[in-house]
Amino acid sequence: MKRLCIQLDDVAFMRFALKSDLYDPVQFGILAENFGAHSLACTFIASGSKGISERDVQILKETRKSFLNVKVPVQQEAVRVALSVTPDMLTFVDAKSSEPGNIQPIDETLHLVSIEDMLPDLQANNISVAVFIQPEISILRNLSKYSIDYVELDTSKYTGAEDINEEMLNLDKIKSAAIAAAKLGLGVNCSGGIGYAHIAPLAQIPNMEDIIIGGQLIRNALFKGIEKAVDEAIQLIRYREYD
Repeated sequence: MKRLCIQLDDVAFMRFALKSDLYDPVQFGILAENFGAHSLACTFIASGSKGISERDVQILKETRKSFLNVKVPVQQEAVRVALSVTPDMLTFVDAKSSEPGNIQPIDETLHLVSIEDMLPDLQANNISVAVFIQPEISILRNLSKYSIDYVELDTSKYTGAEDINEEMLNLDKIKSAAIAAAKLGLGVNCSGGIGYAHIAPLAQIPNMEDIIIGGQLIRNALFKGIEKAVDEAIQLIRYREYD
């Protein structure tokens, strides 16, 4: 079953930009869960950042009812926080700052050895480990040498395509990568600029699990309410998914 996962980073950035605690990523996440979201995701960069704080992550862990995926850069401090929280999943990303849009796939040639060193502590605490990557078969082959549980495929080239040919080419690459990942024994999630128009095509891809949507759903919620925004996304998954 495909799952709708809500990325909370944009809410945290709105809190910072507008200097208002009315924009609370924890409260938004809990309400999204209550209205049917299957899982929550957030990116923790460092204490004092513009985005998700360590306190946010701690409260999410204590109050959330669904699956919690915490994304972190390949840094000991961020991993230390994750270990103290013990989310259901930790996803390694490349992040220079916590502003939405600055989260990038990792360069596996630079980071895989460091990730390998961190795996025993994470998996000893029953934390599933994922890596955010470009949907490339060569990258998947490299990852298969390590004891990683999931990949999160970057969909930004698909969601940011300028024409239908580019869109279909990149959607096909995501599909091929998802199939290859499953053959290698890896679970598959996806994120990267996903909007409502992208949910149904992604839900058709075999082996895809979490479809992670943030900014567009949050903007939709400002106009229609969280319940309506979440329900519209879930209906798109249910209408087009197949396993």
